[in-house]
Amino acid sequence: MLIGRRHRARQRRLRSRIAKSTHRSRRPRVESLEQRRLLVATVDVAVTGISQLEEDASGQIVYTFSRDETEGQLAVKFQLSGTATFGVDYLADEIENNTVRFPNEPPTSGPVTATATFLPGDATVQIAIDPLADTLIERDESVIVTVVSAAEFGPVTGAASKIVSREATEYYAVDNQNRLALVDVETGIAGSVGTINAAQSITDIAWTKAGDLFAITADRLYLVHSEMIGQATITTTFLGFHGIANANALIDSRDGDFGSDNGDLFAVGQNALDIHRINMGDVNGQPTMAGRTTVYDVDAALASMLLPSNYFSSGDLDYDSGGDLILSAFRPEDDFDSLIEIRTPGTAGAIAKAPKPAEDPGENFVGIQGLAFDGSASFAFAGRTLLGVNPFSHDSSRELELTGQPYVIGISSATGTIFGDPVAPPVITIHSGLANPPNLGSNPQPTTWATQRSQLTGIGVKLGIATNSIPSDAITLTNLGLTGTQTPREIPLDSSNIVFEPGSDHFVIVLAPGQLQSGRYELRLTRAITSGPEFVFAGNATNRFYSLTGDWDGNTLVDLRDFATFAYWYGQTTLVAPEYVDLDRSGTIDQDDFLVFANHYGRRVYVPGVVEPTVPDWIDADRLNQALQSAINPLDVNGNASVSPLDALQILNRLATTVPKVTDWQYDVNRDGAISPRDALQILNHLATLPTMQRPAGEFITSASLTFELSTSDDDNNEPLRWLDEVTVELKPPKLARFS
Repeated sequence: MLIGRRHRARQRRLRSRIAKSTHRSRRPRVESLEQRRLLVATVDVAVTGISQLEEDASGQIVYTFSRDETEGQLAVKFQLSGTATFGVDYLADEIENNTVRFPNEPPTSGPVTATATFLPGDATVQIAIDPLADTLIERDESVIVTVVSAAEFGPVTGAASKIVSREATEYYAVDNQNRLALVDVETGIAGSVGTINAAQSITDIAWTKAGDLFAITADRLYLVHSEMIGQATITTTFLGFHGIANANALIDSRDGDFGSDNGDLFAVGQNALDIHRINMGDVNGQPTMAGRTTVYDVDAALASMLLPSNYFSSGDLDYDSGGDLILSAFRPEDDFDSLIEIRTPGTAGAIAKAPKPAEDPGENFVGIQGLAFDGSASFAFAGRTLLGVNPFSHDSSRELELTGQPYVIGISSATGTIFGDPVAPPVITIHSGLANPPNLGSNPQPTTWATQRSQLTGIGVKLGIATNSIPSDAITLTNLGLTGTQTPREIPLDSSNIVFEPGSDHFVIVLAPGQLQSGRYELRLTRAITSGPEFVFAGNATNRFYSLTGDWDGNTLVDLRDFATFAYWYGQTTLVAPEYVDLDRSGTIDQDDFLVFANHYGRRVYVPGVVEPTVPDWIDADRLNQALQSAINPLDVNGNASVSPLDALQILNRLATTVPKVTDWQYDVNRDGAISPRDALQILNHLATLPTMQRPAGEFITSASLTFELSTSDDDNNEPLRWLDEVTVELKPPKLARFS
C-alpha cells in the first residue's frame, strides 16, 4: 500500500506541474499538448555524489541527466549496461517525479533501454541505483548509464494496435511526416520502422485481423505493404479516392457491424460526423476498394438524446473492450477532447450516454489523433504524449512522453561501481568447529541455548616449513573494510592469540567472539615466521578472506541455524547478551538487529576445505519471518503471528517423531534448554485463560497421541505428578484440554 500511495502522490505532483506549465488554446489547432517552442537541448549524464557502493549498502548511486535548454518537455532515451545485471544486482528508479520509465520485463542479458522525461522548466532528472544483496560471490560490477540518440518522430496523427492471437499486442503510430513507429508503451520509445510512401499526409492507420495495414489521408486510401516495415521507405498501393471529406479516422470493421463484411473498414471525416463503411473486395488476393456507404449519423444520434452535437472528429476511431466503437471528437468551446461511445447492436448503432471528457484531475487532453485499443490495454495519442484509457469507464490519464524530439548528446556516459564479495583464499584457511549442541536434540543446529559463538574465531596458517616459534609481534592482522576505501584498522594480537606447537608447520590465530568485524582482512607475516621474504596476504579483489556478519556458528553460511543465536538473546541488552549479536550497536537485541541479519541471510563464503551443503529451507525467507515471530512471542511456535492450539500440536508432533529440526529452539517455549510436554502445556494454559471471545476460531484438530515421561515433581507448585505411558490430547476450540 505504501508503494501505491507514493506512486499516486508522484502522479498528482506530475499532473499538477504539467497542468501549470502547459499552455492551452482553443481550436482550430489540435496539438495543444505540444504547443511549445521546439528547442534543441544538449543532454549530459554524470554520477552525482558517490560512484562506488557496497552490494548490501543502504546508500545509492545517483545518475543525473541534465539539459541546457529547459523550455518544454523532452523525453530522452538511455541505456543501462555494464557487468551488473538490472533486476538481479540492482534496481533503478527516478528520484522525484516518476518520469523515468523502464520496461516491465527487462532483458536478462545486454543493455536495458529506458526513457527519462524532463518536465517544462526542469534542467535535471535523476535516477538512483539501489544495489541488491545476493548469495553469490562476485567481483566488482559496473553500472553504466548512457544517453543514446532517439529517432525523430511526432506529433502523432494516427495510431492502431496490431492484435495477433497468443502474441503480445504491438502499438503503431504515424506522425505528420508519414513516419511509422512501433511504440513501446512501457517506456515511451517510438522506434522508427520507416516512412510510408503516400502523396498526402496520413491522418490514420488501421490493422485488420488478416494482418493487412491500411492508411487513410484526407481523400485517399492506401494499402501499406507491411512486409516492407523496417525499410527506409514503406511502399504502398493506392486503392482510390474514398469520397469522405477530410477523413481522419479509420478502423477495420468487426462482427458484421453496420452490415459490414470481413475486411471492410469504417472511417469518419473531420467536419460531418458520420461513420462511413468502406466496402473492400479482393482481386487476385489483393484488397481493393469497392465503394463507400454512410452507415451512421453521429451528430443526429447525439441530438436525439438531447446531448451536445456540435462535435468535430479529432482523428481516430477504435473498438473498446465491449466491442463498441469509440470516436475521439472535440467541440470549439471545450478545452478538452471527448470520447464518444457508439454501441453497435446487430447492424444498427446507438448512443446511450454523453461523450466522456478526456481529462483527469489537474489536466485536460486535446488533440487526441490516435487510438490504439486491444481490449485489455487501451491507449490514446495526443501530440507526443501517450494517454492511458480505461477500457471500461473510458477515463483518460497521462502515461508518458514519447521520444522523438531532437536533442544533442553531450557527455554521453557515466559509470558507477557495485563492490563485489570476497572470494576464497588459496592458502590461508578459516576454521571453525561444528560441535553438536548438548540439548534440544537438534543435530544440524550448531548454536545452543547454553553456548553462543561468534562468526569467526580462528585463522589457520599453513607454513612452507616447520618452525619452533611464532612471535606474536611478527604477525599483523588488519581490517581493510568491505570496500577498500575505509581507513585500515589493525586488530591487536598477543601471545594468547597464538595456538602453536613447536616444530609444527601450522598455527592458528585465535580470536575472541565478535573480535573480527565484517570486512576484508590483510595478514602480514615477517621473516621471523616465513624464513624468507615478508609474506602479505592482502584483502584485494582477487585473494581475500573476511568475517561475515551474522555467521555466528562460523560455518561460512548465514542461515536459519544462526538465527537461534538471535532468538536466544532477543529482548536482552548487551549487559547480558554478547555484543556481537547487537548488529546495529544499539545496546539491545531487537528487530533492528533482525533487519541487519536478514540483509545477510543466505550469504556464504566459499572456503577451501570446508564443504557445507546448502539446504533450501535453511535460507528460505518465509521460514526466517516465521522464526522471527517465534522469537518475539515464544508461544507462537509455528510463527504465524497468532497463538492457537496448532502451536501446542506442533510441540506434541515434534516429541512424537523425535526427528531433529534446525529450528528446534522454537519448540522450547519456556526457554529452559529442552523440549518437553511442559512447553505444550504452557500454550494450553495461556489459551485457557483467554476470554471465550478472544480464543482462536476456525481451527480444529482431532487429537495427538504420543509416549513420554513426566518428571516426578512440578517445579511450579511442588505437587507430585503421575508417571504416564501415553497421553492423548484433544484440541477442539474453544474447549481446551489440560495435561493431568
